[in-house]
Amino acid sequence: MAKLYLVRHGETDYNNTMRFQGQTDIPLNQTGVEQAEKLAAFFKDIPLDAVYSSSLQRAGKTAEIIAEAKGLEPVSLDALKEMSFGIWENMNSGDIQKKYPREWKDFFANPANTKIPQGESMNDVQKRAYPEIKRILDQYPEGNIAFVAHGGVIRVLICTMLGLDLNRAWRIHVGNASVTCFYYWGRSYTLDFANETMHLK
Repeated sequence: MAKLYLVRHGETDYNNTMRFQGQTDIPLNQTGVEQAEKLAAFFKDIPLDAVYSSSLQRAGKTAEIIAEAKGLEPVSLDALKEMSFGIWENMNSGDIQKKYPREWKDFFANPANTKIPQGESMNDVQKRAYPEIKRILDQYPEGNIAFVAHGGVIRVLICTMLGLDLNRAWRIHVGNASVTCFYYWGRSYTLDFANETMHLK
């Protein structure tokens, strides 16, 4: 049965300091590179037909390390970029809460529709990311495909594939270098496992 894997990129320095990255192009730190290598080991005995990645370098490097171990070349996609956090990007979460308390509350209460100034809502992310996922899966009706992306994008895709309201997205934890797996056939998806991180131990 065909499977798709949603893989979050390895750690960055922004992850360590609770700063919003969004579409700011931050590289993996050393821990992130090591996590990507552990992801490659995780996929060692799992057949993959293709690896797709966000065009941001933290996801691209993670995908490159996974794909190289499988003898594949990752394909970069702008549609899988992280949610844009607009004016919040590069800011620490604590500072955002102090400076934008109402917007912060709205962002977690109604992320489907809340759009940070100069940024995106989760509905916006769904509209650009999910059609691209569908297009690719149509090319591999019986394949195993890995998509290396970001926490926000993966939350949106999990909600979409499970038919959940996007306002539930922040209830889903997506750790750095985690793997979430769905069986798929056509437009039907069955969750196999979510936020798997045992390979990082």
